[in-house]
Amino acid sequence: MTVEALKAIHGEVLAAHDGAAGIRDETLLESAVAAPQASMLGQPLISDPLEIAAAYLFYISRNHPFLDGNKRTALAACLVFLENNGLLPDRKLPINDWEKFVVDVASSKINRDETTRRLRKLLKKSRRSSALLLSSSTCRNVNVGA
Repeated sequence: MTVEALKAIHGEVLAAHDGAAGIRDETLLESAVAAPQASMLGQPLISDPLEIAAAYLFYISRNHPFLDGNKRTALAACLVFLENNGLLPDRKLPINDWEKFVVDVASSKINRDETTRRLRKLLKKSRRSSALLLSSSTCRNVNVGA
């Protein structure tokens, strides 16, 4: 994921759901993108793609880098990353469960490890759900880069 890709995701979220455009803090935006990509001695600190997706959701929602739509953008970035890595089983996601999950992350009710655990659980549950949350065009139209 790149900063530019995240800005594009944010733009798509706002186009679909309205909200105030703009970046509240560029440094927090860069930090939210960089944290899941951190490495030590040339080795990534996070190598599991699902955990990386959870980290994007966690850091974007916690950092609140945008003026509006931070939780929606965090979830969209997570789902786009999963889709681009072949990990989104389908786009039928239980909306109420995902809303509660993202609010819990953003309000500091759960830590990053718990975010990953709950993401795994929700993805398993999504295989059985019929509620549509994210359009397939959003996943296809955004290139998350490296």
